[in-house]
Amino acid sequence: MGQTRAMLSRTSACAVAAGCLVLALSAAATEYFVANKPGSGAGTAAEPFGIADLPDPTSEKLKSKAIEALQPGDTLTFRGGDYKLKTLEGKYYWLGYLRAARPGTAEKRIVLRAQPGEAVRLIHAGGGQPVLAGGQSVTYQGFTIEPGPHAAGRIGGTGVEVAYCHIKGVHVDTGDNHDGLRIEGASECRVHHCVIEGVTGRSPNSAGIKLYRTTKMIIEDNHIHSNTAGIFDKDSGIENTYRRNFLTRNQVQFYGNNQGKPGRYFIHDNVVDGQVSLHASCDGCEIHDNLVRADTLAGAWAGGIWNNRLWNNVVLSGGKPILAFYEKKSALVTEGDKPHLAFMDFNFYDAAPRYEFGEYAARRDKLSLDDMRAKGFEKHSEVADLFVDQKAWQLKPEWAKKGKDGTAPGPDDIPAILDPTRYGPAAAPKDSQ
Repeated sequence: MGQTRAMLSRTSACAVAAGCLVLALSAAATEYFVANKPGSGAGTAAEPFGIADLPDPTSEKLKSKAIEALQPGDTLTFRGGDYKLKTLEGKYYWLGYLRAARPGTAEKRIVLRAQPGEAVRLIHAGGGQPVLAGGQSVTYQGFTIEPGPHAAGRIGGTGVEVAYCHIKGVHVDTGDNHDGLRIEGASECRVHHCVIEGVTGRSPNSAGIKLYRTTKMIIEDNHIHSNTAGIFDKDSGIENTYRRNFLTRNQVQFYGNNQGKPGRYFIHDNVVDGQVSLHASCDGCEIHDNLVRADTLAGAWAGGIWNNRLWNNVVLSGGKPILAFYEKKSALVTEGDKPHLAFMDFNFYDAAPRYEFGEYAARRDKLSLDDMRAKGFEKHSEVADLFVDQKAWQLKPEWAKKGKDGTAPGPDDIPAILDPTRYGPAAAPKDSQ
């Protein structure tokens, strides 16, 4: 009853709730099915499409009965199994293999997803294409992707969503670009509830997620671990939001802009097992309500970072001295239209913080917490033991309203962020029937 069932029983498209895209299927949509069987099929639940109905690996044109069938609002559901995908031979890193034939809309998204409750592995088995593509209002949900030395996805366009996926990268002996997800020239896309791991190489250019020239991205609720760089927002990212992510066991957790126009990031409510490295050329970044489990909070070695705002961060170094903020290119600037800091206060440390500016300059400023207070910053920041313990992560009552505007410092729900079961395909929403 495949297509008929979908038309009668599924509801709607992707709504916007609290700034987040919420996946649902349209009541007027058709649900098609594909299985990892040789040959072709009709696309119904009883007779699903086969491997031959996926994109032709010998043609730059799409040539896919399964994907070309999809109209705005439709869904292509992959039944459980391993899909060994042979892609175009050659340097086709810019052309995603599973790419929609036409755009979706905000109200009627095109959805490619794993069957809820079934494990679907998309395995790169040859060629030069990434597995996932960009487009407009397209959702990819619930896949385990093993892309080999290639990117799992090359995401461009507007409103693309990658959700509840598990990307398993590999080591490549390179200092050049090598990514889990590469997002380029995109706007208003969302990556959430994914696990991204194992993308390693000889430099932070090997990144779990890398972004080039993007605007208003939402990267949230992801477990990004064991990569050379967790997230690298490399080129001119403007108003990109990073929230409720768990960044751990990466050599570099967050690496910011190093080329193009100045970046601007909103980084909050994350657990970060390392510093927030803004890298270079940022204007107006906001870093707040994070739990940073390291001996450095934030800063940039290459300079050019202005008007930064930091508040409600909790930094736990295990008692090591903490470098709370740094900028190595120039001495501290507090006046004019390009001060290093527009606001820094209500931050909490488990050891004495220090602040350093101008290591590569003629004048070097090495400041204590009292020095920063004298300059108008960190007046309410403290060295304190905030938590009852570091298992339940419950704030002691006296600290629950000590943050900016009487709020609690740190992320709202640390145990949930640290819970690995909330990420990846197993956590994907189940059908209502």
